Amino acid sequence: MPDPAKTNIELIAENALLKQRIQELERAESERMRIEEACKDSELKYRSLIEHSSDVVFCVDQNGEYKFVNQVFASTFGKTPDYFLGKTFWDIYPKEHADQRQATSIKVFETGESQSLEVVVPLPDRTLHYIAKANPVRDETGKVVLNVTHAIDITERKLMEEALRESEKKYRELSIIDYLTQLYNSRHFHQQLRMEIDRANRYGQPLTLMLLDLDDFKRFNDAYGHVEGDHVLFHLGQVVKRWLRQTDSAYRYGGEEFTVLLPMTTSADGAVTAERIRTEFKKECFSPLPGLELHMTLSIGLAQYKPQEDMKSFVHRADQLMYQGKKNGKDQVCWK
Repeated sequence: MPDPAKTNIELIAENALLKQRIQELERAESERMRIEEACKDSELKYRSLIEHSSDVVFCVDQNGEYKFVNQVFASTFGKTPDYFLGKTFWDIYPKEHADQRQATSIKVFETGESQSLEVVVPLPDRTLHYIAKANPVRDETGKVVLNVTHAIDITERKLMEEALRESEKKYRELSIIDYLTQLYNSRHFHQQLRMEIDRANRYGQPLTLMLLDLDDFKRFNDAYGHVEGDHVLFHLGQVVKRWLRQTDSAYRYGGEEFTVLLPMTTSADGAVTAERIRTEFKKECFSPLPGLELHMTLSIGLAQYKPQEDMKSFVHRADQLMYQGKKNGKDQVCWK
């Protein structure tokens, strides 16, 4: 009932204010509904973009439990997106990989900052590589409640990088390997000899150089041809490699001459290795012609490095000892 004490003017004023307030509320509600509709529309568009993205997108909570995955993520494993909901990292990946993913995710929740990482996804038939960025999602209070991760597939790039590394490795090997004997070539020998001499001078360790030469090889080549001669050189390279330690290295020095570097080895100890090579190679049987069997021999010289000795002098001493073996009847090891 209207208050009789109020005048008509006052009642009209109150009624006008009431209508104004109702209009304001209606406008506010209309704006709220518009914003809500716009948010829904925006969310639908955003979800559509994520679901149709060519990259991997997924969302997990603090326990590593999947709350959303897009189709690209799911199809990687041959599953549907619903399959992953409620599952955790440990349900999908081996423990080591799951632990790594969870550790990164926890950083997002604890720091509230995005985290970037490179991810490996092991599959039964292949391994995939991704560059991923994990981003925090906050509630209205500012608390991080979700981790949304966006990952770009870089597998093809990784494969190309690996192929390039392998190609570079083969190129480097080709540049220092003698094609015929599969030993190192003379250019690499001089580089390595310089390094070994520096090491011997620095640490005072012994270093022995072995120089091998095939006896009467020119006569063999002239009689049976270079193809048969190459066969002999190849087998000598194989015999030499069989008797070397991991720290030793062998080289085709030139023609039928070979060198071997024996770090941390005295000439007396090196002579034992040289004798094994000589006797084992002598057992090799070559048949340059049908019904003909031949055995080849080696003359080997060994020299132990003298502190601060010039590199050329060191090689020359080994060379002279090898020629001394030839003068003394060949098929022998000479050392000092």
